[in-house]
Amino acid sequence: MLSANTRRYPLKSVVLVSLFLLAASGLILFLGISINMNNNNKAQAQEQQQQQQEVGQTKINELWETPADLKNPESVVYAPKQDVLFVSNIDGKPDQKDQNGFISKVSPVNGSIVELNWITGLNAPKGMAVYDNGSSSKLYVSDITDLVEIDIESGKIINRFNAPGSAFLNDVVSDDQGNIYVSDTITNTIYKQDVNAKDSNNTSLQVWLQSPQLEGPNGLHVDNTKNRLIVASLGDMSKPGAGIEVVDLGNKKISSLGEENTTSPFGGLDGIESDAKEIRYYVTDNPAGKIFIVNANGTGYTNLVDLHTSGTADLGFIPNQNVIVIPLMQDNKVVAYKLVE
Repeated sequence: MLSANTRRYPLKSVVLVSLFLLAASGLILFLGISINMNNNNKAQAQEQQQQQQEVGQTKINELWETPADLKNPESVVYAPKQDVLFVSNIDGKPDQKDQNGFISKVSPVNGSIVELNWITGLNAPKGMAVYDNGSSSKLYVSDITDLVEIDIESGKIINRFNAPGSAFLNDVVSDDQGNIYVSDTITNTIYKQDVNAKDSNNTSLQVWLQSPQLEGPNGLHVDNTKNRLIVASLGDMSKPGAGIEVVDLGNKKISSLGEENTTSPFGGLDGIESDAKEIRYYVTDNPAGKIFIVNANGTGYTNLVDLHTSGTADLGFIPNQNVIVIPLMQDNKVVAYKLVE
């Protein structure tokens, strides 16, 4: 019969060894997590640095400019179905109801003015949006306290929708469902015309969001991929200065895009457009005469061009040509630039 000479270890020693092994395992796990976190942080930093470098690599070439026959052009929008640019002309004071305002048609090919007085009898038209539902194309134009609906094919005004409590309607944008959003810079308000509530009376344009966090909302852009509204803010009209705000279209939560003056521009912001992939925004600073290119995730921005003239207003974008079109209010003309990566 074989017998084993077993040795008994004190319980205290067993406990100490177990604690040592447990501590060693924890240290190894901690070091592994730390390494992974460091690697993740480095990867994120490298990604942000690359995005910032890409922003700085975009260049522009001037394509054309219109004759100086426009009258305080404030906004440009491209209609792809008609292959034409619409330009809103204030022709006077931006808050005066004088019926001097009008809409022009401009060629996107060479900047020639196709029709100077296409739509007349407006007051001080500003922001515009085109919406095509497949059967008809409409142009929506803000006009101080009204949203004007124009049938593009007939060239006729078919509706005027009053914005209750409004003072200075500015930009207009539509989402992919046909809902229309309108900014009021003075009252810190975003109005909405719900596609399901549209009718021919003057009650379908209602307050959607009102908050001082909007900081004088001016330019609007809908990012349908992320269900959010991007707001380029002007600030106080007597002393412009604000940044870019992001509004969740679902819960209306407002947040800032990046850090103002560090990774996102700060100024008298006016128009905002996006590239075709929703990666970058093109933003104008009206009093400074500048156009910024901004990462859509808020990680960086740069000055794309300085036009050395105040009044760079609500720009338009031609996606299939990668062209931005900028109205110069003080110079009574529109200028187009080709974006080159």
